[in-house]
Amino acid sequence: MEKEYLFYDQTALEFPLNDSIDVLTTLNESSYIVSNTDTPNAEIYAPEINFYMKNTQDDISKKITNIKKLYDIRASAYDLAQDVDYEEAVGNKLVIVSSQDEDELVSQLKKSEFTCIVLNPVNIVDVNGHIGKLILTIRKEEELIDLETDQIIWADAPEFAMKQSGVYDPTLTSIKIAVETAKKNQDTYNYKNYIKYDSSICQYHERNIEICGKCAEVCPTVAILKVDETKHLEFSHIDCHGCGGCISVCPSGALDYSQMPRIAFKEVTEFYRENIALIIPRKMELESLHVALPQDVLPLAIEGEKYLHEAHFMTLLQTSGNPVIFYTDFISKGTGDVIRIINDIFKKKYGKQAIFICKDKSELEQAIINVTSIKECVYGINEDGLNKREIFSARLSHLVGEDDLGVVKTGEHVHYGNITINTDACTLCLSCVGACNVRALTAHPEDNTLRFNPSICTNCTYCEVVCPEANCLTVIKDEINLNPDYFKQNVKATDDLFKCIECGTEFATVKAVEKIANMMKPMFGNDELRIKTLYCCADCKPKVMLQAHMDERN
Repeated sequence: MEKEYLFYDQTALEFPLNDSIDVLTTLNESSYIVSNTDTPNAEIYAPEINFYMKNTQDDISKKITNIKKLYDIRASAYDLAQDVDYEEAVGNKLVIVSSQDEDELVSQLKKSEFTCIVLNPVNIVDVNGHIGKLILTIRKEEELIDLETDQIIWADAPEFAMKQSGVYDPTLTSIKIAVETAKKNQDTYNYKNYIKYDSSICQYHERNIEICGKCAEVCPTVAILKVDETKHLEFSHIDCHGCGGCISVCPSGALDYSQMPRIAFKEVTEFYRENIALIIPRKMELESLHVALPQDVLPLAIEGEKYLHEAHFMTLLQTSGNPVIFYTDFISKGTGDVIRIINDIFKKKYGKQAIFICKDKSELEQAIINVTSIKECVYGINEDGLNKREIFSARLSHLVGEDDLGVVKTGEHVHYGNITINTDACTLCLSCVGACNVRALTAHPEDNTLRFNPSICTNCTYCEVVCPEANCLTVIKDEINLNPDYFKQNVKATDDLFKCIECGTEFATVKAVEKIANMMKPMFGNDELRIKTLYCCADCKPKVMLQAHMDERN
């Protein structure tokens, strides 16, 4: 049987592993999907396997089961990933930006067949493009000229330069790492599409005014740009670092993480039933982390550290029935808001903390001691076809149940809210329904009502902007009401249908007809015929006018 899992260690194991894992003390030429060792023989390096084996206090039987589980987790995520591999041709032109003598560095780079020039930073006005096609705008006397290059090494580079791929600042790492990176990317730069985009629920896409744009605001590079003229987003995958910060602040779920899309994350969470998930981003370097893991603590290795949002955490919590430990030295704006919101909710409902943030080893060791089971939160739903708002709404609705737990404030980067509608002013024109692309506002012709589900509202305010009536619709910002009504379609306005005075056909609401009639009567003066047409359907208006004309002729 061909095996997809490799466990490689020069020292023989003291216990057996599952038969699906090829255990080797000497590497061969075989190819694998997942390996515990960083080797060209495998597609995926999973350092969490060695980390778990070295630190867990699970007994042998459970250890064997969980090691297989860690391989399966990686394989599941790999199978369901939606990223695509791309490559960009990169030449040998390299610019060193420095005010110092860089002869030694230039000599070193020339040995690797780079063609180098050194530029003084005071002469550089701007940097555009991407790795392989970078353009520096340089001031030369009174003239601006463009210089093309493939890569740039720039110590203490300004923010505008670091937004482009192919620019390396050795003060952030070291000159050695900067040079090694340039060498690695020479000839070919390999990259992926880390994000996928659904414009149909985007709160920026083709709006008449700018309602959103958080993704572009938090992007540390030029991977996401707003085209204000058309209100379209443009994505440059080659400039994307894959951090995922845009995903956690996206209000509707229009952005998803290609390497771990929501469908993949849902499947991965199934492996954590009755386990405590210890989330560890790739950058945290598991190889050097040594901390005792109590029984049932199982690592969950992720790539980007910033993409986790409320649907991710709630799914993991309600599947595992345990708190989540997040070991990371940086929390993104969106993820930080989400963690605070969920912790506030769980404290109100269960009196327990749901998510522990640990920025260093000592905080991690303390959190591991303090976690207590939350079995009462366990709940499952079918997430197929649901966006992140709908997933969070369904899960939070079950958590709240029939209780009234009060209000939780959301925040600057993650918005939930409500609306109020003045029923006297609302004519059921349904402009607000057309403006809502997440189905929070819906029209119901069966009983002629306008309904609103606040739990899936993105708080974008576009419904308020397009409402034609003064003092009619108002958005309540940044709060979640933890009571059953918050998760239902609440009737916000209703009206009777007006019947055409000629044929009896219902064609508009009473308020809409009365509003138009009151606006037009002063213009029509004493013309009773034209006033009469205001109360006729579209078919009867010309008939009434024609009949009146014929009567006059006779």
